[in-house]
Amino acid sequence: MNSFKNLKKTFFIAEIGNNHEGSFKNAIKLIDQAKKSGADAVKFQTFDTNYFINRLEKKRFDKLKSFELTKKDFKRLSIYSKKKGLKFISTPFDFGSAKFLSKIVHAFKISSGDNNFYELIKLCASFKKPLIISTGMLNLLEIKNILKILKKIKFPNKKLAFLHCVSDYPVKDKEANLLSIKYLKDKLPVTIGYSDHILGSESCLIAASLGAKIIEKHFTLNNNFSDFRDHKISLNPKDMEQMISSTRRVENMIGNYDKKISSNEKKNYSSMRRSVYFDKKLKKGTILKRQDLKIVRPYKILEPNDLSKVLGKKLKKDAQESELVTFKILK
Repeated sequence: MNSFKNLKKTFFIAEIGNNHEGSFKNAIKLIDQAKKSGADAVKFQTFDTNYFINRLEKKRFDKLKSFELTKKDFKRLSIYSKKKGLKFISTPFDFGSAKFLSKIVHAFKISSGDNNFYELIKLCASFKKPLIISTGMLNLLEIKNILKILKKIKFPNKKLAFLHCVSDYPVKDKEANLLSIKYLKDKLPVTIGYSDHILGSESCLIAASLGAKIIEKHFTLNNNFSDFRDHKISLNPKDMEQMISSTRRVENMIGNYDKKISSNEKKNYSSMRRSVYFDKKLKKGTILKRQDLKIVRPYKILEPNDLSKVLGKKLKKDAQESELVTFKILK
C-alpha cells in the first residue's frame, strides 16, 4: 500500500479502535473476524494516555488508560494482521506513538479530533507513509489549509485521503450529509472516503455510490460487549460481512461515467426492437401508405424511424400480410 491513487475497489477499514478494551486476546479475535468479514484493513488507536488526556479528567483518563496496549502488543498485532492479508493502520494520539507506529503501519490515520493538530499531522507525513485524515468539525477552507501545509513539505497527493466524517456518536440520519462525499471529490485533488458513525450500514452503501473509495466503520465482536460507547455504533462480524458484501454489489451496479449499449442489451436488441412489416396482402404496383404497414417486434432491417423511407414507394411484387418490408421489393 504505497498510495490511494489507483484503488479499483472500495477499501474497507474495520475500525477496531479501542473495542479490544486493553485485551490483546480480544484484539486478535477482532482481527480474525475482520478478515472473515471481508475487510481490507484493520485500524487501531495507539496512545500514551499521559499525552492524550489531561489527568484531571480522571474518569476519562482512567478509562482510556485501561485500554492501552503495549508496544510489544502492537508489533505482534501488526505482524498478525499482515499474515492474515490485512493492512495494519493505526491512529496515533501523541508524538511518541506516531514515531513508534512509523515502523509497523501501512498507513497513518488522523482522527477528526486531531485534524487541527498540524504538528502531529506533519510528523506523521514526514514518515512518507499513506495518510488518511477524517474531516469531522472541518469546513472546506480548513481542509484546503491542511493540503497547503502538506504541499509545503512535499507530501504527495496520491498518498493522501480525506474521509467525510461527522463527529457525533451516533450520527443522526439528517446530520449525515453524505453529499459532502461528492462535494469533496469535486473540490479536492485527493482520494475521498467516508468514516461512518451512523447506526446500521445503509450509509456505507450510499457512500460507495457517491464515490467514496475508502469506507471506515467501527467494528466489534458484540454490540453488547460492555458499556463502552463505541460498541453500540459498531458493526458486529455478521453485519460487517453483510455491509461489505452489499457494497461490493453496489460497486458492480455503479459502472462507468458514460452511456453505452451493454453487451447483453446487444443480445436483446432484435427481440425487443421493432421493424416495419406489411399489415395486409398487397398487389404488385401498390404505392405504400401508412395504413398498409405495421411496426412490430422483432427487429430485422428497418427501424420504426425508417418508415418515411418506404412510404410512397411502389411494390415490385405482391406482398403478404406480416411479411418484412425490405428495399429489395420496392421501387
